[in-house]
Amino acid sequence: MNSAENFLQNKQLGDQPGKQASREPLAAGQEPLQQLLTRPDIWQLASGQRRPRTGISTGYRGLDALLTGHGWPRAATTELLIDKAGIGEMSLIIPALAELTRQGRMVVLVNPPHIPYAPALVQAGVQLEKLLILHPRGQRDQLWAAEQSLQSGACGALIQWQSRETPADKDLRRLQLAARDGDCLHFHFRPGSCAQTPSPAALRLQLKSDGEQLALHLFKQLSGKSGQRVHLARHPDLVRRDQPLH
Repeated sequence: MNSAENFLQNKQLGDQPGKQASREPLAAGQEPLQQLLTRPDIWQLASGQRRPRTGISTGYRGLDALLTGHGWPRAATTELLIDKAGIGEMSLIIPALAELTRQGRMVVLVNPPHIPYAPALVQAGVQLEKLLILHPRGQRDQLWAAEQSLQSGACGALIQWQSRETPADKDLRRLQLAARDGDCLHFHFRPGSCAQTPSPAALRLQLKSDGEQLALHLFKQLSGKSGQRVHLARHPDLVRRDQPLH
C-alpha cells in the first residue's frame, strides 16, 4: 500500500494523517449506530416502552380517565368481580362490544348466566351476526373453549363467566397469554370473593349496585394507579354522574 492509499484509509477511520489506524475498517454492509437507530424496520425497546398504549374506549369518559390506556387494555384479561349477576354489569362492556362488531370483529360469550336480550343489544349497536354464544359442559371444556377462542385471532372480544369451580392460577395465566397471542379483549366475570386472591389479569374491577348506578372499584391495573372509585349509569343514555369520585 502506498502513502496516498494509507492516508485515505486513515481519513476514513477518523485518524490524523501519518498515524496508524487504531481500529479495523467497517465491514461490508455494516452501518453506523446512529444510522441503524433511524431505520424504521428496527424496533427500539426503550422507545417502545415510552409510547402510551391506547386501549379500547369503555364508552364512559370517567372510567377511561382512570385507565392507563384510556380504555380497556388490549390483548389482555380484564376481571370483573361481582357478587350477583344482573345488576347492570353488561352495560359496562356493551359499548366496546358494539364498536368491535361494527368493525366486523367477532364477539364470543362463554356460558352466560342469562339469555342475552337481542333487542337491547341491537339498540346498543351490537351486530348480532357477529355474536357467538358457547355453552361448553364442565370446567375443563369451558377453559378449553375460552383459550382456543382467545388465541384464534378470529374474535375481538370474549366474555366468560366463571363456573362454580375456581380455576387454578395456571389456567388463568393460560387465558391471559391466549388473549395476548390472539390480540383479543378478555372479560372474565368472577365472584367478588376472588378479590382476595392474586390474579395475572391486567385489570381488575369490583362491581356493585348503587341505586340506578353501577359502583366500580378499580382494584388493580398494571402500570397504573389503583384504588379509585367511580359511579356509572347502567346505560350510556342515562348517564347522570360519569366522573371519578375522589
